[in-house]
Amino acid sequence: MRKNSYDFELEKIKELIKERGARRVGLQLPEGLKTVATDIAAAISKETGAEVIISGDSCYGACDVDEKLERIVDVLFHFGHTEMGYGKEKCVFIELRSNVDIKPVVEKAVAEIKGDKVGLVATVQHVHALKEAKMLLVRYGKKAVIGKSNSLKYDGQVLGCDFSSAAMVPCEEILFIGSGSFHPAGLALYIGKRVIAADPFTMQIGIYEADEQRKKRYVAIERALDAKSFGIIIGMKSGQFNLSEAIALKRKAVEKGLNAYLIAMEEIREENLLGFKVGAFVNTACPRLAEDFVHFKKPVLSATEFEVVIGERSWEGIF
Repeated sequence: MRKNSYDFELEKIKELIKERGARRVGLQLPEGLKTVATDIAAAISKETGAEVIISGDSCYGACDVDEKLERIVDVLFHFGHTEMGYGKEKCVFIELRSNVDIKPVVEKAVAEIKGDKVGLVATVQHVHALKEAKMLLVRYGKKAVIGKSNSLKYDGQVLGCDFSSAAMVPCEEILFIGSGSFHPAGLALYIGKRVIAADPFTMQIGIYEADEQRKKRYVAIERALDAKSFGIIIGMKSGQFNLSEAIALKRKAVEKGLNAYLIAMEEIREENLLGFKVGAFVNTACPRLAEDFVHFKKPVLSATEFEVVIGERSWEGIF
């Protein structure tokens, strides 16, 4: 089965189910691919006879494995990400490699590259095509550098909040191959370089300037400067739980004469925060969620941004 040229590796999945003798199987897919979840479930059930349960909860990344579903199935197939420190045997990651031709959108992106050298990154769906993109850029007189990462599975890969493959690349611009704004916005924010985003599916080119992305976070910090009480959010998702950091931040707040309260939740949504009588919130879950909180009525800060508010870190030291 394929959608947008994604390889769902159904034959591999069926073989693993048979090898393990799995009778109950879980499926977890990102939001954009839930439209094919029932097709995958039907195909697996027909070929293996296994009972298939589809996760209906959100799926934000490799750090967001549905542990509750995992507990009641024999094997859980998590689609769209590579392993990110999640080593449980019952969870199998299906990377969803894409066979879409990246050459047309890379050629289109060349016009937006200002310098002669550019860093080259992609999500796991397109990371196998980076060498092809690099050779194509050379033909246009551009030197492309595919950065190495000590924490990710592939060179040039970006995953969730991990942009290490782009961090040490000696260039002023990054060419990102993939879909959506989540990764290019994060690259510009945390790496501090201009990002050209090239989507091979839509053929759209987006430009993300570091200053524009960082300005949004400075505004959030300014909004929180007068707050006298803070809700310290503990993310309860599998790869986002950081209780020790939350407790440490609460202690820092109290030492500064502020009121602070620990709040545990899985889904950090505005409607879940409205009832709490605090001036601002601090998120200790995924740091990339900060960009989703820009329009919340009350500011939601990252841990480092909170340290700016309480005077333990300079504005310049955030990123």
